[in-house]
Amino acid sequence: TRYVYRRTSGTVTLSSHLKTNKNMPPLATAPNQNDPTAALKLALFAIPPVTMFIVSEIRKHKSRQLESQLNTHATNKPIKPPLPPIVQSLLSDCRLAYLSTADNYASHLSLMKFTYIKEDEVIVMSTNRNTKKFELLVKQKGVALLVHDFGGSNGSYSITLNGECEVLKDGEQTEKYRAAHLDHNPDYPQFIVGPDIAMLRIMVSSARICNINDQVTQWNVSDNSKKTANA
Repeated sequence: TRYVYRRTSGTVTLSSHLKTNKNMPPLATAPNQNDPTAALKLALFAIPPVTMFIVSEIRKHKSRQLESQLNTHATNKPIKPPLPPIVQSLLSDCRLAYLSTADNYASHLSLMKFTYIKEDEVIVMSTNRNTKKFELLVKQKGVALLVHDFGGSNGSYSITLNGECEVLKDGEQTEKYRAAHLDHNPDYPQFIVGPDIAMLRIMVSSARICNINDQVTQWNVSDNSKKTANA
């Protein structure tokens, strides 16, 4: 279409000229009822939007199915890392560890009694809520834990563990951990039982295992690998 402006007696008018192209296809018209292929032509016009609607509905249905499956299999249990045997052995035999947290200015180190819950692959501890350690643990999840068996002359390993620490809410699982922690450390109920004592659960994600010969092995739960490195 070509538009032409004309000025007549001070007034601008707009007119159009339609330029016909011989190769231009004719405009679509309604199917002729006498045409035996009319129904087919109408169906062909309707197929694309109908097909798009069906595909859209199928995708929505699959999305709802996947969401339902995820909700069905969802669990509040932590991922259980397959800890190396030496780590499991040391955690089972030891009771004392150094817990490292940090604020904006400096790191904070605490001497802690702990218990390794092998069936859940977690480490549990307890702490008074009225401490700097508890204040930091509420704000952050990442912690480091140092465990070793060098208390006597037969020490073999020192292990640095990294993971996430969760302050547990009151409940049956929490009290189960508290009972196991007290059973493992029967001489220290003042640090385990009480109205202001919170239970902590640490889920290990990586470890650096150093033996008596200063040989270090690295382990990571994400790839479940062991790598030899320097301390």
